[in-house]
Amino acid sequence: MKKNEEIFSFESYSEKETEKIAHKFSKQLRDKDIVCFFGDVGTGKTVFTRGLCRGLGYKSYVNSPSYIVMNMYQTKDLTIYHFDLYRITSIEELTEIGYYDFVGDEKSVSIIEWAEMLKGEIPKKRIEILMTALDENSRKIEIKRV
Repeated sequence: MKKNEEIFSFESYSEKETEKIAHKFSKQLRDKDIVCFFGDVGTGKTVFTRGLCRGLGYKSYVNSPSYIVMNMYQTKDLTIYHFDLYRITSIEELTEIGYYDFVGDEKSVSIIEWAEMLKGEIPKKRIEILMTALDENSRKIEIKRV
């Protein structure tokens, strides 16, 4: 383990519990943080994102931007950029969608579902969240600040 590397591990047994874990973890987020999600389809990345957004002060609807690639949520103190890169097929598409214009902005937190699609473009300073299905309702959630 690297010096200063923080690792948290949780098990969740429902969507509601996943949201609560995320809400609590959101208090660890700082300006310009980039949260990179990894995990299979249906493991709860968007559910966790909803909890993060609630914890950061966003009160409205949060959904996966699967077809539009990015949602932007405004809170009193910051902007949350929520990317879903599942359909991204090339690094060039990141430029086309404005990825580089938003990620790491002042007074923002960026949340990236399917960060594995970034390949060599993954931010050096990031929070990695690995979501793993244990069964139909249970999830293992591993969080690491890199």
